Amino acid sequence: MTTADQRLRSGTVLLLIAAALWSLNGGLIKLLEATGLGAASIASFRSLVAAAVLLPFAWSRFKRLAEPLWTFATVLMFTGMCGTFVLATTATTAANAIILQYTAPAWVFVLSPFIVNERASSKQFVALTISMLAVALIFVAQYETDLFGMSIGVLSGIVFGTQVVLFRRVRAIDPIVLAFLCCAGSGLLLLPIAILLEPIKLTFPIAGWLLLTGAVQFGFPYVIYAAGVRHVSAQRAILIIMLEPVLNPLWTYAFHREVPHWSTIVGGAVILCSVGYLSLSRDKSIADS
Repeated sequence: MTTADQRLRSGTVLLLIAAALWSLNGGLIKLLEATGLGAASIASFRSLVAAAVLLPFAWSRFKRLAEPLWTFATVLMFTGMCGTFVLATTATTAANAIILQYTAPAWVFVLSPFIVNERASSKQFVALTISMLAVALIFVAQYETDLFGMSIGVLSGIVFGTQVVLFRRVRAIDPIVLAFLCCAGSGLLLLPIAILLEPIKLTFPIAGWLLLTGAVQFGFPYVIYAAGVRHVSAQRAILIIMLEPVLNPLWTYAFHREVPHWSTIVGGAVILCSVGYLSLSRDKSIADS
């Protein structure tokens, strides 16, 4: 086995570990919700713990930010993504929340021309249309029971897609530094909402679950991902990370016996196939830049 093959294999293993850890979010968020924590509190404390985990890795990589306004916009979108995803997970099934968030790559192709001047091909817009039809299926089948949660889930996907495009806009920033800034910023921005709307008394069990969620599920995987993505192409990395929406409902079922709706299973499979296609057929201008 060549050195390149060894790096590819190690990078793939690291990305699989990162995706598996990220996929624990649905079950852990549901668990924290059961303790009485609200969505803003979960999102804020999880981000703050993750920032504390990332700080030692980011400290030596800090440099002067070349585009502070774009960086701030990225932090705002990351905050919106964290808040809407946690809210969607508490308002509907974890499967709905993660599947609808993973419409993000489709929104990337809509937003990229306006933010980073990168245009998609007609084939990619076909995949976008198919993905949106799958979202429509999920809504039509569940609108009577989960309309609010699913609407927030779609918003989470749009915000996540915007965040992905902005991550590309500020791609000169070290990924670990950017992850730290986003986690710290989102935690601090959501903290006043958590304090004002969801006053709680932290107990040792709740604090323990928050530390587990923020460190193991949310923060440390960024370090693993940053190490793994150095040896794996962007297309392969995105496809590997798609393990997250596959495992998320399985973990949630194991923790809480929450069974996804049939439309989520069917629509989710279509969305993930579309995302995989989009990842493999990205625009040449993106690949070459």
